[in-house]
Amino acid sequence: MYKVLLADDEIMILEGIASIVDWNRCGTELIATAHNGQMAFDKIQLEKPDIVICDIKMPGMTGLELIENVNELNPEIKFIIISGFDDFGYAKMAMRYGVNHYLLKPCNETKIEEALLQVTGDLDKKNQKDKFIQTIRDDLASVMPKAKEQFLKEYITNKTYGIREWEYYSKLFGIDAAGKKFRLIVVMIDDQHDFEQVFVLKEIGSRIMEEYNKLYLSTTIGERIVLLIEDVPDKELIEKLEDIRKSFEGYYASETTTAVSNSGTIDHLRILYNETLECLTHRFYLGAGSIITTSDINSCEVSSENFQFDHENLIMAVRGGNYNDVKQYLNEFFVTMKREKYEESLAKLYSMELFLTIIRQAKKEKMNALFQQIGHIQTLDTLDQIQEFITSISEEMTEYIYKGTKQTQSTIIKNVIQYVEENLSKQSLSLSKISNEIFYMNTDYLGKLFKKETGEKFSAFLVKLRVLKAIELMENMDEVKVFEVADQVGFGDNSRYFSQVFKKYTGYTPSEFLEHKDKRNFG
Repeated sequence: MYKVLLADDEIMILEGIASIVDWNRCGTELIATAHNGQMAFDKIQLEKPDIVICDIKMPGMTGLELIENVNELNPEIKFIIISGFDDFGYAKMAMRYGVNHYLLKPCNETKIEEALLQVTGDLDKKNQKDKFIQTIRDDLASVMPKAKEQFLKEYITNKTYGIREWEYYSKLFGIDAAGKKFRLIVVMIDDQHDFEQVFVLKEIGSRIMEEYNKLYLSTTIGERIVLLIEDVPDKELIEKLEDIRKSFEGYYASETTTAVSNSGTIDHLRILYNETLECLTHRFYLGAGSIITTSDINSCEVSSENFQFDHENLIMAVRGGNYNDVKQYLNEFFVTMKREKYEESLAKLYSMELFLTIIRQAKKEKMNALFQQIGHIQTLDTLDQIQEFITSISEEMTEYIYKGTKQTQSTIIKNVIQYVEENLSKQSLSLSKISNEIFYMNTDYLGKLFKKETGEKFSAFLVKLRVLKAIELMENMDEVKVFEVADQVGFGDNSRYFSQVFKKYTGYTPSEFLEHKDKRNFG
């Protein structure tokens, strides 16, 4: 209901309009009346109506003066003018303030109601438009943080992104980087962890840097937290990074290693990122919980700008127990190392980071046992020996994870098959229903898991099971009625479709099957 205020200095007209107009039919309610312009203005400020119906000539404040004063306070309030003055000049002046309804006295309730319906119709359209625009804004606001994260990740790791892309997206995100220098902060969790901890670490780092008013963008690359901040003096920055480290340790009692790049402009972000990666390779020497700057390490003569492995795909392959993908990733990693001909110590440091990435995917006891072997990398003389050693550890890790995952997956599929067998008569039985309502899993994932475990699609399995059950029923029924069999194996009352499926699978229709009792070697 839209709220209406009615103002007229003629009491009889005021009371007459108030009583004869069908306010409800117009989607309105009369909330107040006024005998003069000043009273109307005071009540408008107090009651905040959506629509005002008023006379032009009123004592204290004319209708036009009322419209002008209200328009300054709230231009959204709509006016309907009722006047005995047949003067276009008044209407013209009122139209300047968006008044489109000018009724001449005497006017009956029909004309007033028509005007009200037009005004409320306009208000409805405006509200719908405002609501739609607000929905779009809310949707945009909800995806903007993720878009910012993805952009920073792509800008750092994707060589096709350049300053032109930065200029476009910085305008979209409202980022002013002109003439400024930046630093990249990369933070990693040293202990065994899950994705939840990575997310929490990013939120803590982002919040502290936002409070410091220096954060521009943040993202994750693999298991690393990346913060793009405005350049600040080392002492101030180290204090904030200590706050991040201590805050995270307060939640999970886990240590973190932080790498800090030199300062540079936006077009040098990839170089800054590679500086942080080089810093991270030295965390094995400086210890867990370190904050490593470029001044803490000896720079290598060989640039690692082209070495853009973030190990995200490797992590997913190891966790999935997929050794072929792991092996392919390792081959690409070491081919790149050989092609770039890194200095021996740097190559070993990158290999140590790779080794730790792999073993961190195991449970704590397994990880601790494998961690004892990290020093072996330093004793090896060639990159081929390092590749052979890490490949061997990777095979052991993926087999270890695969067996654990396989056992879990087998149990799930056994439960699925059991549920299907017990509910075979239900026509609504489907992979979607089972995954969403029974096992609360992603349908596509469960379907792939089912095929991987059984060697056939769920839909084919369900049809085969229903046909085999139908054969079993017909073998044991004294008097076979096809429509009853169809219903009992989940085809409902669609016996014709059941017959088609039955013949496709067995080569016989149900009737032919019953006639050929000596030919029942099916599936």
